[in-house]
Amino acid sequence: MTASDPGPPVQLAGAGKAYRVYRRPLDRVKEVFWRRPCHDPLWALRDVDLELTCGETFGLVGENGAGKSTLLKLVAGTLRPTVGRVRVAGRVAALLELGAGFHPDESGRENVLLMGALNKVPTRALDDYYRSVVDFSELPEAVLERPVKTYSSGMFMRLAFAAATAVEPDVLVIDEALSVGDMHFQKKSLDRIMYFRESGRTVLFCSHNLYQVRSLCGRAAWIHQGRVVALGATEEVVTAYEAHERARTERARVAAPASGAAWRPVAAASAPVRLVAVTIETPDGVNPTVIETFQPVRFVIEVDSHEPRPFHLGLAIRRNDQENVFGTATHFLHADASLQGVGRQVAALRIPAFPLLSGDYALNLYVLDDTGLQVLDMAEGILPFRVLHAGREFGLVHLPHEWELPS
Repeated sequence: MTASDPGPPVQLAGAGKAYRVYRRPLDRVKEVFWRRPCHDPLWALRDVDLELTCGETFGLVGENGAGKSTLLKLVAGTLRPTVGRVRVAGRVAALLELGAGFHPDESGRENVLLMGALNKVPTRALDDYYRSVVDFSELPEAVLERPVKTYSSGMFMRLAFAAATAVEPDVLVIDEALSVGDMHFQKKSLDRIMYFRESGRTVLFCSHNLYQVRSLCGRAAWIHQGRVVALGATEEVVTAYEAHERARTERARVAAPASGAAWRPVAAASAPVRLVAVTIETPDGVNPTVIETFQPVRFVIEVDSHEPRPFHLGLAIRRNDQENVFGTATHFLHADASLQGVGRQVAALRIPAFPLLSGDYALNLYVLDDTGLQVLDMAEGILPFRVLHAGREFGLVHLPHEWELPS
């Protein structure tokens, strides 16, 4: 790294943060005098390797308690890492938890001037800085003369966001700030973030609003139990996180007491028709782990029939929360669309342009009798695959559509 190449504006190398947990208050005193640990380390963050580039808006996602706020505080400089290294180049402005950095008993004006001084705004420029904060926040002077402890959460966020961004930071750290305030100010805040990105500043953005993460961020990281478990293109990371959350919800639902025993049909060993093999074919190969929205897809089903009797095939695509997305069967077309004969037979379901949007899915396969009612053989939850959509549409499935706008 040279003066002409200062390196990334934000860099974490093996960074981790542990808090000391004491079982008894007296253990703190013992630790000082005995000079040996009398605490248990609680690791909020471990082994984080991350680099952010100039002009990048980077997203952080994860459940509550995953370690996101700890990572943001390390970048903002309000925490020091227990292990590893955190390097941030240039001026940093942070919007962390509501109220951070402001003294509740001081007025809005005094807090703004203090923030300017702490961010090394020259004394001669403090008046201009204060005026730019007031103009952006749209708070009247009468409000700015009151102690900030009398502010609503929306007023507080207006002032905090305006004060933090008016210093023209090189790195802006935002933790859920855009979830507070009215729609008008949220739009202004988003516009300012876009301005920072276009002017080459770096934005680290943490939010549970996954739509905003998808819209603002080119890359993202998913933090889980203090570690980065996914890092890369935003759509891939957010899709993995959404799939994890759906699976977690489903596990909780299944674990809840249910009335009656679960019905698990199992084909008899002597079933006249058995599934032999199932494959997914796309232009990228056979049984890919990732399918792109709108790719042509073929589901190829191979069966072994031991009797010359007609039978049908059924296929369902289900999401990882067990929700059926689409299901069809050969007898849905007409009763004569059956398979028959003895020996190995191959059938395929072709979807010319796969319409599913980002998510994790699997297949359920069924061999049915000639009526389509009796299950002869089945395989559920097989060949899991992930769908990624390159566009910005969100949801479960892409619907053909067009916008009609006024001329």
